[in-house]
Amino acid sequence: MLYDITRTLTPRTAVFPGDTPVSLVRVADITRGASVNVTAITCSSHGGTHVDAPLHYSAAGASIEQVDLDVLIGPCRVLTLAEPGDVTLAALQARLGETAPVRLLLHTRSSAVPDDMWDDAFAAIAPDAAEWLGSAGVRLIGVDGPSVDPASSKLLPAHNAFLRRGVTIMENLQLTGVPDGEYELIALPLRIAGIDAAPARVVLRKP
Repeated sequence: MLYDITRTLTPRTAVFPGDTPVSLVRVADITRGASVNVTAITCSSHGGTHVDAPLHYSAAGASIEQVDLDVLIGPCRVLTLAEPGDVTLAALQARLGETAPVRLLLHTRSSAVPDDMWDDAFAAIAPDAAEWLGSAGVRLIGVDGPSVDPASSKLLPAHNAFLRRGVTIMENLQLTGVPDGEYELIALPLRIAGIDAAPARVVLRKP
């Protein structure tokens, strides 16, 4: 069983307020006499489903082509947290106990938000919850919202907690219809030199 948990990029894809919208322009068109179809793509490195590089929140951080692929491929767990508000330490510990999986994908209310709608009240991760996840053994955290921090945050405490703990961040997943449980994760961001994130095709395979 294969689950594609990638959000589809279209010109209607909602982006972080102020970020570059998605543009798809046909620059060569068979119906207009060209020998091939060719499309020019413009978008933010954080458009749709994407993997953050440490460079996104640290001037000295690694860029996306330097992110270790080993952390992006392997066993993972999908966990639904349906409570309103942000993801809290208490909610995580109640469901996970004292240890956490190496790769954890959090299914919140954000998966129900259409791709073309911006939801300012998406479920972020509380800073102490981020610290605990890193200390409990998580090396990759995936969320279905556009960020692990609230949209209004300037200090990015969850991003920085994950940075300190060496946790890779993946955002804007689509987990509707994916049952909680254990999967094999395959998440491959585009290999673009020197940038802070890249869109990724992300799939789950049931072992």
